[in-house]
Amino acid sequence: MDKNLNSFVSDYYVRTTWIAFFTQWVLWGLVYVVRHAFVADEAAGAVAATAAAQDPETAATKHESKFWNPSASPIAARIVHLDRVLHENTMLLLSVLVLNTFGNASTRAVMILTWIYFAFTVVFAFSELIYGNRFVRVGYNTLFYALTLAIGGLAFAQGW
Repeated sequence: MDKNLNSFVSDYYVRTTWIAFFTQWVLWGLVYVVRHAFVADEAAGAVAATAAAQDPETAATKHESKFWNPSASPIAARIVHLDRVLHENTMLLLSVLVLNTFGNASTRAVMILTWIYFAFTVVFAFSELIYGNRFVRVGYNTLFYALTLAIGGLAFAQGW
């Protein structure tokens, strides 16, 4: 392949592909900040639960017992799942986009697949926030796996 990497990355479709990735990364970063703002660490939650079980009077005088404890909220586990979904999908997308970019491979097809991947990631992430279901996870994860295989396949078929 005689393509130059600089001319490949300056292609409109490749730039748009990386814009889709960056948009997903920004969404993941936002949820990452929200997770750390509203969900306490598992270790801190376990220590607080142990202290409360041992001595309720001592636990009641602690600062976190007087105010809203974010780790006790039912939404806390869903925010953690939302962060996990966005993290995993962002890393999967990053790996195949790097493979495609360094291989100077497909442009328009990968852009279309990347935006489809992004759209399904947003839908899946927020459906996980509203209602988590194992069968829904299997369906979405199968779709994400197929899309990453398609992008990786295009990288090898047209580039490497």
